[in-house]
Amino acid sequence: MPGNSCFQCHATLRDDAAFCSACGAAQPAPEVDPRPQVALAIDVTTLKLLAVGARGLLRLRVDNRGARPIASLALTATWSGDALPAAEHGELAPSAGCELAIAVTPAIAGVHELAGELAFGGRRARFAGVHLTVGGSGPQVRIVHIDQSSARVVDNSRSSFGGGDAAGGLLGDGDWHPIELTIDEPAAPAAATAAPLPAARFSVTTERTTYEVTSTLARGDISTVYGGTAGDGTAVALKIADAPSDNDLMQHEARVLGLLVAEDHKTNIHFAQPRDQFRTGDGRLGSAFDRLDGLDLVAIRDRFRARGEPGLPARHVVWVMRRALAALGRAHQLGILHGNVAPEHVVVRGRDHMLWLVDWCWAVVNPAHTGQGFKALNDTYSAPEVAERGRPTPASDLYALGKTCIFVVGGDPATKTLPDGIDGKLARFIKYLCVESQGGRAQDAWELYLQLEKLREQIWGPHEFVPLEI
Repeated sequence: MPGNSCFQCHATLRDDAAFCSACGAAQPAPEVDPRPQVALAIDVTTLKLLAVGARGLLRLRVDNRGARPIASLALTATWSGDALPAAEHGELAPSAGCELAIAVTPAIAGVHELAGELAFGGRRARFAGVHLTVGGSGPQVRIVHIDQSSARVVDNSRSSFGGGDAAGGLLGDGDWHPIELTIDEPAAPAAATAAPLPAARFSVTTERTTYEVTSTLARGDISTVYGGTAGDGTAVALKIADAPSDNDLMQHEARVLGLLVAEDHKTNIHFAQPRDQFRTGDGRLGSAFDRLDGLDLVAIRDRFRARGEPGLPARHVVWVMRRALAALGRAHQLGILHGNVAPEHVVVRGRDHMLWLVDWCWAVVNPAHTGQGFKALNDTYSAPEVAERGRPTPASDLYALGKTCIFVVGGDPATKTLPDGIDGKLARFIKYLCVESQGGRAQDAWELYLQLEKLREQIWGPHEFVPLEI
């Protein structure tokens, strides 16, 4: 835990404290790097058998040192510049290892270099400078690693072994010799210029009114959202399924929104309720909403980046987070998980700090009683238990909210990296939401709502309304 102090009251904590003895606040569990990690080693036993003109095997071992399973591995290598057969392996569980065998036939005696690349979990690791010396009179092998970072040669003399002394050197200590890997971090994707959405001109007539559609507002995974006006001149947004096969999700969203506002509650303002529903001539379901006078968090961050700022200022991120926590807290009280919290599903209006949490197509309702599982997987924002088909809990929504806040403040949600200048207490609070362990992260949205109010006062003093100029 950073600084070994409580993120809430800053009291000194023991290294392993899960709760603060002074204020009782639950403390973030140690962070676990979510990126795949591997180690590579070569079996020196088989190297003793390599001989000029004789077919032999290179046995390599890959160990999963990360916190998540790796879906597949692929190893490509060269022997003195000549390509060797590729080797592959399926899923590799955390803390597990697998062996990859590659056939090789040395044509000449002398020093040969083994180099290559290991692809795993969307990452790539390179290795080079592994020199294998094959003697002309019987195999004599010595492994030498070249430390590429400082261009110095490190002679691993324990890896040398001679003709008959099987008890000496590395062979007497074990079979495997580690190979240094250089992991290539993927470059940040270049900012893409979104193609303009096509204009739309059509009308939808229901028993209540006629909607005149004049624009296309957004396209999602299962639907398209159109802008227009109702018969009374009210600005509306029409969300229409792209295919009849997605009608069940559209109907599910309408039912969930009905459950969320069935009782009078102060948080109802954060849920956009359909004003009408209809079916198109080709059988697709649609819902009509009052058009929200705001921008989603993707557009918000883009606006601030255009000004040369990393993202939404932290002082505003706090009220965005509090209102989102209020919406999630109410949903969780009713046994409903949003299931797909992401920047594009959080819409805010700057002038009065209004927030709407939208797109409830993927909601999970009373999973303990209905047996419903997660319905959507977002590679960047979904909690680890979603990919693992684990148990839906409120902590899953809170993880996604934490990463959403990292995004809008100008950080990298994939690595949970926040921009410079964020107050340390606020940074720890946000990262507490997206701890990898489902049981080790925050669980109660309402409790976080109250903690965040205290945290805001600690950082900025008594509450003062600061308009958001977008």
